[in-house]
Amino acid sequence: MSEAEVAVATFGMETEALMMAELLKGEGIPCVLVSIGAGAGGLGPTVWRPFELRVRLSDAARATQILETVRGT
Repeated sequence: MSEAEVAVATFGMETEALMMAELLKGEGIPCVLVSIGAGAGGLGPTVWRPFELRVRLSDAARATQILETVRGT
């Protein structure tokens, strides 16, 4: 992504983050997941680390709306 990225959600585990990222990609919104835990150098599986979901600034409002609808918030 060449445009500035913004975080639209944080998830407590990788599995949920991956599902929401796929949902956004299916809606035509490119996104990236960033580990906000110990990172690649940390010990143990990444599945239990928190992740931040980032999208382009221009997609942030739409992505937030989609995630709120799916998550019921």
